[in-house]
Amino acid sequence: MKKLMKNEQGLTLVEILATLVLLGIVFVGIMSVFSQMTLFNDKTYTKLDTMNLARQEMSEINSVAYPKLMDQIKAQIKSTYNEIPNAADPYYLFTKNEEPYTYEIRLYKNPKLVGDANVEDLYQVHLMVKKGSKLNSETYGFIKAK
Repeated sequence: MKKLMKNEQGLTLVEILATLVLLGIVFVGIMSVFSQMTLFNDKTYTKLDTMNLARQEMSEINSVAYPKLMDQIKAQIKSTYNEIPNAADPYYLFTKNEEPYTYEIRLYKNPKLVGDANVEDLYQVHLMVKKGSKLNSETYGFIKAK
């Protein structure tokens, strides 16, 4: 028994310091992952928020009963949006600012589907939600003109 006790040795100071350095490197690596996850979660939250805003705005646009004439459709959209002239493009452009976001609507001039007697004309709408100049979310939909 005394022979076993005599052979017992502890850890040296160098071994303890090497272990602490290795644990420190691993700890720093793990902590950088947490900060990246927080940044990613913030971006995801912003994206989901703007996607929901775009869906809500598109739902409000689609809830209105639109007349068949494009000038009357434009007049109804202009009641809440500002029109930006762009005669050469195949769409009308409207914007609305609600801090911190800007809504941009592109209403295409020609219907995608022209209906018969009991079917509506469908005009394509492209809605974008921007924060500053950065596009955060976008969605597409159709306006039914009766």
